[in-house]
Formats: sequence, structure tokens, C-alpha cells
Amino acid sequence: MIKRSIFCALALPLVSSLIAFSSAVTFAAPPPSTSSRLDAIEKRIEADELSDDVYAQLEAIIAKEPTNPKAHLYLGNCYAKLGLPDQAIEEFKLATKYGPNEPKAFVELVKQQIKFGQIPAAMTLLNEAGRKFPKDPEVQFLIASSLIAKGKWDEGEYGLKMAIAKKKKILGLTSALAEIRLMQGNFDEAMKLAKADLEINPKFPMANRIYGLALASTGKFEESIGPLDIAYQATPFKQGLAENLSACAVWAGKWKIALEPSIIALGATASLDSNNPKQKARLYEVMRHCTVNEIELAIKAATIKSGQHPPAAFFFALGDVLDSINMRKFAMEQYTRGLQEAPTYGRAWYRLGKDLEIYSKDYEAALQCYQKAHAFKLQDAEIAMAMYSLSDKLAKRNKDWAWRLKDVLKPPKPAPAIPDPGATAAAGATR
Repeated sequence: MIKRSIFCALALPLVSSLIAFSSAVTFAAPPPSTSSRLDAIEKRIEADELSDDVYAQLEAIIAKEPTNPKAHLYLGNCYAKLGLPDQAIEEFKLATKYGPNEPKAFVELVKQQIKFGQIPAAMTLLNEAGRKFPKDPEVQFLIASSLIAKGKWDEGEYGLKMAIAKKKKILGLTSALAEIRLMQGNFDEAMKLAKADLEINPKFPMANRIYGLALASTGKFEESIGPLDIAYQATPFKQGLAENLSACAVWAGKWKIALEPSIIALGATASLDSNNPKQKARLYEVMRHCTVNEIELAIKAATIKSGQHPPAAFFFALGDVLDSINMRKFAMEQYTRGLQEAPTYGRAWYRLGKDLEIYSKDYEAALQCYQKAHAFKLQDAEIAMAMYSLSDKLAKRNKDWAWRLKDVLKPPKPAPAIPDPGATAAAGATR
């Protein structure tokens, strides 16, 4: 009896431990497979949900399975979204190396190489992908796009149709065909094809641009503004886009919306050798319907979008328009900024000098600007006349009471800091 009690006392805890262990073994969830983890990561990349744990997971998978092609592919996708092209290309190369039968790796590497100007390498790889995966819709799409870029429209269109027939949702595929329909004047079909991409991504710039242009082409200017603005905000310097948006906004009477893209359109088409009258006239009309504060904010925004060193012609053309609506101080700021980029452009020195003379009444600085302008444009009679006239006036100023009284009645206005014009060859001729 005593032995039985001892046995029971020892057995009961042991049985309880075995039951607990059995329960733990039975009910604990197995760790997720590498495949399921990569599938989850792919969805997060597509949704732009890039957090530190995504990189940590990919690095852990690659550390364990260094030849896993999908892990390298998705890490390349992450780097591409972060704007790290060199790292992205390196990972895509590893993905093609370890996954020679994975068309997606080839597609992503080609796209990245094209994006960053590695065209010969991209075309070589695309030809290889075409041989290995002739029926893959993404490969067909890239080959068709390459043919269109070479002017082989019929072959490219055929390739796009073949890819679309596979019924796989590929962002940009239907928009590529919509672009062709837009140029052919088939606006209804262009809108239908663009809508297919907008169902995948409502903010997709290419589809929004095509959809907006198709609407505008059918006279629906106000409806076109929304999609065109989405495209413009993403790619403001896409050829013709700012001009199209500003034109549609003007036709719809949406002056504030038209303001910034009108400035960008002026800058994108400005040239030191051209007066650019069409864009200047549109911007002049738009600015007449906007407040000074709105104009100032739009100029700042457009200048930021133009990058660290916008072309000098952008500033000179903008200064001309601002002068025409009597915003002299802002005009002088544009001339000054432009002269930092093109210090030998004589007409800009002349226009700056005119504003200094008439608006700021800083006659000495104005004369220096005229001298500089004359040195760079010796044959310009308008510049020479302004320089000699102001020089003569300054020589007689102490005796010209009417001039001095006029300056008292209309005091000078503040002017931006003027670049040092330095000595000029023509300076001695003005005294």
C-alpha cells in the first residue's frame, strides 16, 4: 500500500508534464516557410509598405539561402523604390544568376538598366529574355516598348496586343497601347485602355496623362484638369504636360491651377535664342487673374521643381513676364538669378538696368548694368542708347532740379542684391 502511494506520487507529476509537453507539440504553430514569407513580403512591396522588418526578413533569408532568387529580386525591388539604383541593379543581377528561369528577374533588371541609361546592357539582356521567355507577357511588353521606341509602331502594337491577350495585370501595358490610340485620334479607345491601368493604380501618371489628354481632345477641358494634374505633380517636366495642363485650366477659367504649370511650361520651352512669345502671352494672361501672393508662391514652387540649376533662359523669360505686369522687384530677382547661370547674357543686364533705373532709381547700379550689357552686345542700339542717355543724365543731375524733385516725390523702391558687374571694355566710353 505504501509502495503504491509512492508510485502514484511520482507518476502524477510525470504524467502532467508529458500531457503539457504533448499539448505544446500539438498546438504550437509551425514556423512559416521561406516561400510564404517571401509571398507576404512581395505584397508589402507592392503596397509600398517598406519598413525595417522587411529588410531584416530579406537579409535573414539571404543569409540562410544566399542563392534564393526571389529574395534577391525583392531586395532589388526595395532598393529601387528607395532610389538606390546601383544596389537595385546588383540584386537583380543576382536574381537572374540564381533564377535563370525566373522571367520577373530579367524584366526588373532590364527596366532598371533602361531607367538609368544602361541601354546597351538592357537591350542585350532583353534579347536573351525574349529567347528564353517568348510567351511571358512582361517580356513581350518590354520588347514591344523597345520596338515602339525605335519607330516600329506596327510591330510594337502587335506585341502589346499579344501581351494584353494573356490577361495578366501589368501596370503600364494598356497605357502603352492607349498612347498609340491617342496619337491615332481614337480617343474613346484611349480612355478605355487608360482606365484599365487606373483600376490597378489610380495615381499612375502615364494613364492619367493619356486619359486627361483624351478628355481634352474631346472638348472636356474642365474634366481633363484632374487627371492631368495628377500626372503633372508626378512628372512636371514630361514633354508637353505642363503646357497641356495650363492650356486646359485656362480654357476652363481655372487660373490658379494654370499658374504653376504655365511657369514650368515657359521655363521648359525658354531659350536664350528665342523670345518664346506663345508661352509668355499665356503666362501673362494667367498672372493677370492671380494675386501677388499666389504668383510669388507659384514662382517659388516652380523654381524648386526645376532643380538646383535651372536654365538661365527660364529666369530671363519669367522676368520679362513679371516686368509686363509691373512686378518689378520679382522681375529683378529673376534676372539676378539667371545672371548667376549666364553672366555674359547682355539683354538680361539691360533689363535689370532698366528696372534699377525706373523702379529702384539706383542710377549708378543701373549704369553699371548698361555698361555690362553693352560690353556683351556691342551692336545693340537700344542698349547703347540707354547707357549713353543715363550717363549724360547723371553728369548733369546736380543741375537738373526737375529730375531731383521727381525722385523726392517718387522715392526709390528696394531692389535685390545685384551681381558685381566688374570692369568692362566699354565703361570708359560712357563718361
